Amino acid sequence: MYGKVGVNMERQLDQSVSKVEIKGITAKFYDQIMQIGSLGMYGRFLRSAIKKMEIRPTDAILDLGCGTGHNDCLMAQYLNEQGRIVGVDKGAEMIAQFEKKCRDLPNVSLHVQSILEPLPFENEFDKVIMVFVFHGFTQENRKIIAENARKALKPGGQFILLDFNEFDFKSKPFWFRWGFKAVECPLAFDFIERDWKSIFKEWGFDNFEEHFWFLNTMRLFKMTKK
Repeated sequence: MYGKVGVNMERQLDQSVSKVEIKGITAKFYDQIMQIGSLGMYGRFLRSAIKKMEIRPTDAILDLGCGTGHNDCLMAQYLNEQGRIVGVDKGAEMIAQFEKKCRDLPNVSLHVQSILEPLPFENEFDKVIMVFVFHGFTQENRKIIAENARKALKPGGQFILLDFNEFDFKSKPFWFRWGFKAVECPLAFDFIERDWKSIFKEWGFDNFEEHFWFLNTMRLFKMTKK
């Protein structure tokens, strides 16, 4: 059913099939749902991944698709007074949660805007972060996001994706395939079939570093702006 989505269905996919923009009751209780759905592993996984981001105390971090701000609260623990985080999101429910979660963190702020629009940042950040957001866009829109990230980064800055790895869907256990199809949209199937190192080299990044979890299906993917 989902075989070779990236090759055979690329022209048929559009942003309307994405599940990346979460609304309603799911958005209101997103962090709790993720924690319960993962049997308590979600929080530990995030903390492990953020540790491997190697955040420095003075880093300036841009979080594209920041959602509830939960990840920004975790990242802020690594910063001193000179470090800062700017989250970017446009969903009303997520914005409300971000403002509540991060209100006591003076070095964490929110910029309300779509990450597909030109961002008002240039050569400003040490790291641009995206956590399980990038896969939920069409390839055309992924390129727009990557261009926004590259523009926002300082020379030599890092673009860091915590997202799915490239993998052969058919080779995974039945329970994983069932859950992935139940939860994810066709854009995720397109995402896991692409050669991302080659793509990001074309988009102006190099010096790749990877860390893997959960049967090598999830990856922290770090790359440097050329």
